[in-house]
Amino acid sequence: MLEKSCGTIPYTIKNGTVCYLLVKAKDDGYCGFPKGHVEKNESEEETALRETLEETSIHTQINSAFRYEISYQMGNGNTKTVVYFLAKFQNQTSKRNKYFEDFSYLILPFEEAYQQLTFENTKQILKEVNDFLTGAAPQASLV
Repeated sequence: MLEKSCGTIPYTIKNGTVCYLLVKAKDDGYCGFPKGHVEKNESEEETALRETLEETSIHTQINSAFRYEISYQMGNGNTKTVVYFLAKFQNQTSKRNKYFEDFSYLILPFEEAYQQLTFENTKQILKEVNDFLTGAAPQASLV
C-alpha cells in the first residue's frame, strides 16, 4: 500500500543567517520537518501549508521552485512517499496548536539543524535546501 504525505522545510533569516525550523516530537525524540497526510481533493502544496500551520502555528510561503520527493519502506511494509517544499516565514513564533501533535520547536542555522535531524534522508534534503539558498545553486536570490 502506498501512503503519501507533504510538508515543508521552513526557513527564516535571523541576523543575516538562514535558519531552519525543525519539529521535535516530545514522545520519541524524532526530529524533522513538519509534514502530514494528504487529504481528499487537496494539492501537494495545500497539504504542505496546512500541515505546517497545524504543527507549528507558522504561516509560510512556498517556493515551488524547490520540490523534493523521498520514498521509503515503513515498518508495516507500506511504501511512503513524502513531498517537501521550501517555505519561508518571517517574524513568527512557533507554538503548539491544540489537538495536534506535541512538538518542541528548534530554529537553527544549518550546521546545528543538520546535527539535530533524526534521519539521513532529511539531512540530505536540508543540505540541498541550504545549497539552494546560500549560493551553491543558481536560484540563491531567494534569500
